[in-house]
Amino acid sequence: MTKVFAVLGRLVRGLVVAVLLALIEAGVPAMLVRFAGWPFPREVPTWAATSQALMSPIPDEALLKVLACPLWLLWAAFTIALVVEIWAAVRGVQVHVPLLGPLQTVAAGLIGSLAIAVLPMDVHAATTPVRPQVVPVAMTYEAASEPETIRISSPAAMAALTDRPVHVVKQGDSLWTIAKRMLGDPLRWKKLWKLNAGRPQADGQVFTNPDLIRPGWRLRLPLLRRDSGDLPREKRATPSPVETPQPKPTPSLGALSEEDAGVGIELPSGSLVAMSVAAGVAAAYALSRFQRRRRRVSPSIEEAAASVPEEPPAPAVDAMRKAYFQSFRERGAEPPSDAELIRKSASALEIPGAVTLGTGEHGATVDVALAGLSLGLTGPGAGDAVRAFVLDLLQQAGNFRTELIMSRQDALMLTGIGADELGALAKAVSGLTVTMSADEAVDRFEEVRFTRRRLLAEREADDVCALRERDPGDVLPTVVLVASVTADLAPRVNTALASGSGCGIGALMLGDWPPGTTCHVEEDHRVRSAEGPLAPRLARAELFHVTQEDFAAALRLLAGVQGEDSQPVVEEAAPLSWEHPTPVWVRVLGKPAVWVKGQEHPLRIRGLKLWLLVYLALHPQGATKEAICEALWPGKPLGHEFHSLLRHLRHALEESTGLPGEPFIQLGDDETYRTDPRVIGFDLWDFQAAVKQARTAGDTASRIACLTRAADLCGGEIGTGISEEWVLDERYPLIVAQADALTQLAELVEGDAERALELLDQARRLDPDTEDTWCRVIRLQTGLGRADQAHQTGRLLRAHLQSLQVEPMPETQELLASLAGSPARRG
Repeated sequence: MTKVFAVLGRLVRGLVVAVLLALIEAGVPAMLVRFAGWPFPREVPTWAATSQALMSPIPDEALLKVLACPLWLLWAAFTIALVVEIWAAVRGVQVHVPLLGPLQTVAAGLIGSLAIAVLPMDVHAATTPVRPQVVPVAMTYEAASEPETIRISSPAAMAALTDRPVHVVKQGDSLWTIAKRMLGDPLRWKKLWKLNAGRPQADGQVFTNPDLIRPGWRLRLPLLRRDSGDLPREKRATPSPVETPQPKPTPSLGALSEEDAGVGIELPSGSLVAMSVAAGVAAAYALSRFQRRRRRVSPSIEEAAASVPEEPPAPAVDAMRKAYFQSFRERGAEPPSDAELIRKSASALEIPGAVTLGTGEHGATVDVALAGLSLGLTGPGAGDAVRAFVLDLLQQAGNFRTELIMSRQDALMLTGIGADELGALAKAVSGLTVTMSADEAVDRFEEVRFTRRRLLAEREADDVCALRERDPGDVLPTVVLVASVTADLAPRVNTALASGSGCGIGALMLGDWPPGTTCHVEEDHRVRSAEGPLAPRLARAELFHVTQEDFAAALRLLAGVQGEDSQPVVEEAAPLSWEHPTPVWVRVLGKPAVWVKGQEHPLRIRGLKLWLLVYLALHPQGATKEAICEALWPGKPLGHEFHSLLRHLRHALEESTGLPGEPFIQLGDDETYRTDPRVIGFDLWDFQAAVKQARTAGDTASRIACLTRAADLCGGEIGTGISEEWVLDERYPLIVAQADALTQLAELVEGDAERALELLDQARRLDPDTEDTWCRVIRLQTGLGRADQAHQTGRLLRAHLQSLQVEPMPETQELLASLAGSPARRG
């Protein structure tokens, strides 16, 4: 019956579109002829008739014909666009006619709707996807059956199959227009439908109707393979490498195929995990091994060189790695190297919108959306299923893509490890937040919901997906609460979920969960019963599951790959008091450092994150992504690096200040990035402001006060340790500005000779090339009766100039000659 209604619905829509086209193509000219007649003269008018018409009043009939002319032209243009689009659809090519862009878009939409309604399609695509395989992993790692293989004939094809591209639906899109634009053939809309039918979307809806797609939905695109005829026709004859459109590629570690991602891996312990989890574990192990190797210290010459085998991974980790690599060998591909896995993991920025819980009754993967997730698991197999869920999200947590919140009590139950080790793991595992109590876990969950609702209101966005698309460098991970159901917490969690629509949050509850979906999981990890919105999808499914021992081993692995950027350095002591108006203050004059109000030591923000702050300090009006990337990664094509760097820097500032969601680095409407002066201050900006105020000060005391503030900020060359061109170009002008400020202040306080001498000496050290500053110091020293110091300063000046192989200027030479005539005082 459902199929009959679906077919009838498509026929009705097709009939409506056909009637609309008929009205446009036949009705419009008929009405124009009926009411206005033919708009042009039927014979060439004579000069006399033309003159008479110009001198006479315009009759109503002529005025009506003149007004009908634009309508005739518009109808003719649309007809041309319609014919062009029909021809392009039949030939499977794209044709762009100048000046007909909007009309072509309308015509393409109508033709696409008519085609979708009339052409046959697989109505079962949304309900019967391909059955995945479960590959048992034994010591020999032999597959139970031969899986479907993807033959890769060249390195170019290997690169083309690495990532599954996706398309983010825009307003006005249809499957027809997407297929035309992205695949080169609008008739391939059915392939898009089959590939995406039944998939959950980030807004919680499921794609079940090919005529209805919503803005923000993410549709997977087919992989374009040279030998399968999938390339657009105009590209098949060219010998260039396969080109895959990648509006926003979904990261896939080491060319993991779409089919393999849902394959179940059965471990020797009895755990069953998705192949995608095995891929993440393999990447984590590669990074962990690299971290151990980079810290290795070569033995001294007294020690004997020996071949020491590396410590083997835990059995569960080893089994997942080997199963993952075996999937490549079975399809005739070379397994990825450690370097490839590390690069792929580091470049993964896409926020996961769904997670695979297991396999359904007919072998199809069971995917559920994470945003808005409201699911409770009960029964003897629930704990193992929750562990598999948590492990899947944690292996995707890099680059702040996911965050899991749970209480210490629930974490102890899931891991089975001691409290002390759990505390250490919770701090080290990226994306894992363990609170001391269940109340605190829900507090954190509610805080995320509140912060994101505020962000959506301030930035005028519908949901976090829009924010992520607008600025991929935003720290907006998918946040999931994992908690046991209690009478006190259940209403709070339900309220947060109900009011958190569009916030990218969800909850997986341990226990009966009437507000959402509840599944009873048997000991064999099959869902015996399910109630709620997700029940049709989860009923009788076999859920992925992980034992306590395997889960703890995976957590220890993930904990060993995290960086140390958030730890404070201890080289310097913090200022005794905080005198800055912003919670973050950055020093860029001299050796760069980042200070946070209330913290004793500067943050351990190093490398490119620190360089980015220095660059933004030099560009207070903002800089484009392209300009920043050219400065930090000169000559390298734009990639994931910028947004990854931005996420890590923003996260470090949010964590250290306790200000989640604060726009430390803003993306403006003009597509430029700039720091928010309300929350980040720079010594450079304070120095420039003090110098500017000194120029406009009305009295000497005010000028002295302003220049004193500027002198306190004179730290030397900007960005000490950075030798890039964008810093070098700014370095000397800022040195001169600091030296001039010190010299001007010395003139104003010449009544205090000691202070003036100290200021001039500081200016001389900053800018040793300006001879005038040396001369001022020598004159002041001489005036104070310190002839020995004046002679020493003169010798230092001569030595500096001689090192440059230059002679002193005449004025300087005269001053130095006068020193030679006055004996130095000997102590």
